[in-house]
Amino acid sequence: MRIISGHLKGRKIPNVYNVKNVSPSSDFLKGVLFNVIGADIKGKVFCDLYAGTGSVGFEAVSRGAAFCIFVETSPELISIIINLSKQFGIEEKVKIIKKDALKALDKGLLKEYRPDYIFLDPPYDSGLCGKTIGGIIKNADISNLSACNEVIAQHDKLEVLSENYFPYRLINEKKHGKSVLSFYGAL
Repeated sequence: MRIISGHLKGRKIPNVYNVKNVSPSSDFLKGVLFNVIGADIKGKVFCDLYAGTGSVGFEAVSRGAAFCIFVETSPELISIIINLSKQFGIEEKVKIIKKDALKALDKGLLKEYRPDYIFLDPPYDSGLCGKTIGGIIKNADISNLSACNEVIAQHDKLEVLSENYFPYRLINEKKHGKSVLSFYGAL
């Protein structure tokens, strides 16, 4: 795996296919994700829930995101994110939260960091996409949706998500192999 575009282009992300419940986003899916977001990522705050190695969050920073919050529970994966942020020289653009994603949302992640984009890629077959979007909605400041403009879920094509999670609605969907990227925007 590697960072595919931006000022960190070509930097390598370690392969962790041997870590249980970790299936890193392919370079192709990362490309699709950031082609949809486009230049709007510049200067924004990106949140990478279920971060794994941080591949998607590092891609966001490489493409111009001002800051990225990584949420991960695995000490092994957190160590990789810490080491890569130092290696890439972007420690000041990174916050690592060692918590379960749902607990991090309940503890005020959205109010404290006000991410413009929230990306979630929980383990497939876990049923966590819908629950996590529910946690985002429960903890979002509905009166100020600029606190989170877009929620992007990467999930197994067998996990069917709703078209509407008020106040978010499905605005785009990209399928590749067994994976789907579902883009939700605020109404």
